Amino acid sequence: MIDLHLHLLPGIDDGAASIKESREMLTAAHALGFRALVPTPHLMERLRPDDQWRIAAALAAVAAEATPLGMRIDLGYEVALTPDLPARLEANEPITLAGSRAILVELPVVGWPTYTESTLFALQAAGYRPLLAHPERYRAVQQDPTLALDLVARGIMLQVTFASFVGLFGKAAKRSAETLLRHGAIHILASDAHSAGHRLAAVEKARARVVKLAGEQETRAMTVDNPLALLADRPLPMQSPLLDSGRGGWRSRLRLAFSRP
Repeated sequence: MIDLHLHLLPGIDDGAASIKESREMLTAAHALGFRALVPTPHLMERLRPDDQWRIAAALAAVAAEATPLGMRIDLGYEVALTPDLPARLEANEPITLAGSRAILVELPVVGWPTYTESTLFALQAAGYRPLLAHPERYRAVQQDPTLALDLVARGIMLQVTFASFVGLFGKAAKRSAETLLRHGAIHILASDAHSAGHRLAAVEKARARVVKLAGEQETRAMTVDNPLALLADRPLPMQSPLLDSGRGGWRSRLRLAFSRP
C-alpha cells in the first residue's frame, strides 16, 4: 500500500517528535503492508526557506531509516486551503505531493470557508489536482455530505482516513466515511498517522471494513492504484461514478439517500 498522508518527519509538526518515533512509525507501517510513504507536514502559510531546509534534513533522516525496510519516502504537505494558493503554486512553491500536480489540501474542521469551491476550481484550472484531506471529519460535511459530493462531481478528489471506518473519530465521521464510500466518492485512503499509535493500529481493521463494504478491487484502487496514478500524474484507473454523472436532479436524489438510515 501507499500512504499519501501522515506526519512522519521528526520535530516538524504535531506528528513524530523524534527520529525514534519516526522509526517506530516506519516499522508499524511496514508491518501493515505500506511500501511507499509521502510524509505531509502541516503547512498553514507560505513555505519559508528556513522551514524548507529543516524539513529536507528531517526527510533525509527518515529516508535513511526507511531504506533498510525497502520503503520509498517522498515529500508532500498538508496545505491549508487559502485564496492565494493557486498563485503560490504558479510561483513554484514546492508543496505538491512528491513533485506531482496533486496537492493535499485541508479545510477547517468547523466551518466551510466561502472561498472553498472557487479556490479548488482555480487550482484545477491551473492544471493542479486537488486532493481534499479527510472530508468525513469536517463538521459541515457530516451535516451535509453533498458538499463533498458536489466537489467530486466537479473532479475534486477525496482522501478519507482509515481510522474513520472504525469509529476512532466518532460516530459522525464513521457515518460520513461510509456514506462517501457507498457513493464511490473516495479516491484515496490514508492513515493520517501522527505516531505509531491508534491511527496506524486501526488500519488493518479499517481496511477489512472497507473490503466488506466495497470489495477488494476498489480497496486496492484506493490504497495502491490511485495513489500510484496521482504521483505519476496519470488519470486514476478507477474514477468516481459521480464524475460526469450529469447535473440534473442528482443533489436532491443524494440528499434523499443520505436522509435514510
